[in-house]
Amino acid sequence: MTVGEELIYIKPLYLILMKNQLGNHKICKTLIKHGHVQINDQICLNPNTLIQLEDNIKVDNCLINSHPFIYMMLNKPKGYICSNIDEKYPSVLKLINRVDCYCVGRLDWDTTGLLLITNDSSLSKKLLLPHQHIYKSYEVETSKPLDVSIIKIFKQGVIIDHNYQCMSSELTIIDDYHCIVKICEGKYHQIKKMFLTCNNQVKSLKRIQFHHLTLDSKLNEGEYRLLTYKELEMIS
Repeated sequence: MTVGEELIYIKPLYLILMKNQLGNHKICKTLIKHGHVQINDQICLNPNTLIQLEDNIKVDNCLINSHPFIYMMLNKPKGYICSNIDEKYPSVLKLINRVDCYCVGRLDWDTTGLLLITNDSSLSKKLLLPHQHIYKSYEVETSKPLDVSIIKIFKQGVIIDHNYQCMSSELTIIDDYHCIVKICEGKYHQIKKMFLTCNNQVKSLKRIQFHHLTLDSKLNEGEYRLLTYKELEMIS
């Protein structure tokens, strides 16, 4: 189910051609410079011209998709994986009926919440670069009561996998069994391992924020919508 307003992200003309499978960046820029491309029936010779929402693009008088890039927010349910290929569990991409997209980062099969899905590799790479230290926040339910001492332990950096010290993270206790954890890494099963180090276990895990993007409270599990301009600006 799709909820929310549509977003068309402004991109340079040559990238639009590339996304339409018209060649690599050199070929597409050459097509434009040699007068093969029209925007709103006017020849355009500048490969870096930004395409607006209302623009139509023709290549050798053939209309192409002027807005091939999409950006979605999905409220991931349990029982789905973030791989493009079904394994033990089905892929989340089945929920959006798109085979040309992929997840920006991954959530475990039993983790729910905010998942960013796109077909824009440039945005995906930017958000996943380790040195960017992109923060993610999770709602956590634990099997044992939370002790206030865990706040300091998480801030100092929890040791997982015997000798790896996680980067400093922020833990805010909500009640005896619930807290919010904010981390800027994405090690395999990291939050689950952090709590195991502290002699506790994670019963449920839900991502509620990715960078500056917050999970839409109107989205039920399994629902998705396209990002708004404002949301995309916050993460771009």
